[in-house]
Amino acid sequence: MELIDEILSDRATGTRRLVEEYGARLHETALRLCGNAADAEDYTFRTLERAVDRIHLFARKSSLFTWLYEILVNIIRADARRKAANSLVFRFELPDREDERPNVGEVLSAEDEAAIVRKAVRELATSYRALLVFRYYEDLTVPEIARILSLPEGTVKRRLHEAKNLVRAQIARTIRPTICTATMEVMTWIK
Repeated sequence: MELIDEILSDRATGTRRLVEEYGARLHETALRLCGNAADAEDYTFRTLERAVDRIHLFARKSSLFTWLYEILVNIIRADARRKAANSLVFRFELPDREDERPNVGEVLSAEDEAAIVRKAVRELATSYRALLVFRYYEDLTVPEIARILSLPEGTVKRRLHEAKNLVRAQIARTIRPTICTATMEVMTWIK
């Protein structure tokens, strides 16, 4: 917790150290949550800025990084709500397109499979995506995730289960069921 004291006593030096120690990891998490490099950079900057501005409010009951996660998630949630309120709805049919899913018998490389999983995770609602990112990419425990997202542990477990089912369904829609034997094994990481 010496970093917190350093920020409180010498803001410029403490802020530089905060960015050095946590900036890259926060950016990586933000990128996984939002799927857009420019937005991830903005979220990382805003998270670090808010943390420095509110460091005096940090209760020191959790790790500093858990607190930074909480700030990051809250900023992303607020932006999602703002964007949803300002979104446009188009009420027309999209033109038919040829099915771009892999053909029957086509073998996908491990790289293709990983891309399919990443795409399925990116297409989830932010609340589900955050759960999967924290659990499987950041390797956080259910209690840690519950603390970050301000949710009961049981709710985190239920939503993780729902998120995994949504990813499985998205993958099933992306990959034709007839080639599922090798390709569907990629989903074992979300079991």
